[in-house]
Amino acid sequence: MLKNALLFAVAALVLAFSAPSLFPERADPGGAPSASAPAAPAKAATNAAAAGDSGLREASIPADAGGQFHANASIEGQDVDVLIDTGASMVALTADTAARLGVAVDPSAPKVQANTANGVSLVSPVVLRQVRLGSIDMNDVEAVVMPPGTGTADLLGASFLKRLASVEQRDGVLVLKQ
Repeated sequence: MLKNALLFAVAALVLAFSAPSLFPERADPGGAPSASAPAAPAKAATNAAAAGDSGLREASIPADAGGQFHANASIEGQDVDVLIDTGASMVALTADTAARLGVAVDPSAPKVQANTANGVSLVSPVVLRQVRLGSIDMNDVEAVVMPPGTGTADLLGASFLKRLASVEQRDGVLVLKQ
């Protein structure tokens, strides 16, 4: 029963984050399909600024040539290149990155089964003291550490993204607001 509820929740998150990109014509208030965005630069940079009158902090990440959103985040005070993955339910660090950051995995703590792009893996839950993306700053972020040899990308997933005021994709740019 709990497994079904968890699967439903993950599916709902994926749908919620991907729905705007499935219906781009709804993003334009006039109802007309939006124009194609110019090609994004190969190396995406995080552009952080105050969001006008709203008082929200904002980070804008342009898509790379493959349509993915890469950014340089600060995790536990150290730079980490991350893939922002709206389909991932958690922030996920490779074992190598976790070791470099000094994120300790309790070997006696239970591991959690996770469905990844590489299949099913047993991951170690951790809590990150600080994750910063541009001017967006968050404490006590739930994350997992992948076992050695499982994947090479560090993912910034929903355990970070769901705590933001908004996550929006428009014209090839992912706009995060806190």
